[in-house]
Amino acid sequence: MRYLTFLILFLFTICTSCTTVQHVSKTNVSYQPITTTTVIAPDDEIMTMIAPYKEQLDEEMNEVIGNVAQELTKRKPESTLGNWYTDAMMAGTEKEGYVADFAISNYGGLRIPYLSAGPLTRGEIFELCPFDNLLVIVDIPGDLLDTLLNQIAESEGWPISKGVVMTIKNNQLVSCTIDNLPVSTSRNYKVAMPDYVANGGDNLKMLIPLSRIQTGKLIRDILIEHALETTKNGKEITAAIEGRVIIQK
Repeated sequence: MRYLTFLILFLFTICTSCTTVQHVSKTNVSYQPITTTTVIAPDDEIMTMIAPYKEQLDEEMNEVIGNVAQELTKRKPESTLGNWYTDAMMAGTEKEGYVADFAISNYGGLRIPYLSAGPLTRGEIFELCPFDNLLVIVDIPGDLLDTLLNQIAESEGWPISKGVVMTIKNNQLVSCTIDNLPVSTSRNYKVAMPDYVANGGDNLKMLIPLSRIQTGKLIRDILIEHALETTKNGKEITAAIEGRVIIQK
């Protein structure tokens, strides 16, 4: 038994002493782009299988839901696309029976640079809002609202609904009025926004613990319904620059 133990220890020592130790050293890595002209033909069986679904989807996405009077563009500090977007959010908030002082959207929430003049399709709204962001109404105390507005100022403006006038200088908030009244630290404001923002997106974690109303309504659906309602009333989809966000030199 003692001999067996000695033999095992001897073999273990021999094996470990012969083990090669590999050290990781600095390696120069280079990359070379590879181009190809290879084209893979569509699989006929798969194309046949998805054809009915594609036809149905195309029909739905190509449905015209309104007419855009002039191109709506996304820009900072204020844009026609951003104004229409947030005004539609406010209209949807009221239609669902909720109350809000104003609506905002993060600038990145608008995923395309413009809506072309002419017929507006359902698919274009899906391109504008490809994510399933829900409308949330957050109850924000006046002092925290000032923090939110300063965050918008640092970003040189976000889409914001009518009734709000912000003045920004050197990426700092100079003043803000809501329905012609200055922001009051002694009252709460109900702000309609995407759930992405309400849940702390764009460095707004201070909004996370605040009281809120979950409407369960997709912002994308609100925009579509607003466009359909505008069309039903015999109007075109339009928006103008109104001085909602002013950059002071």
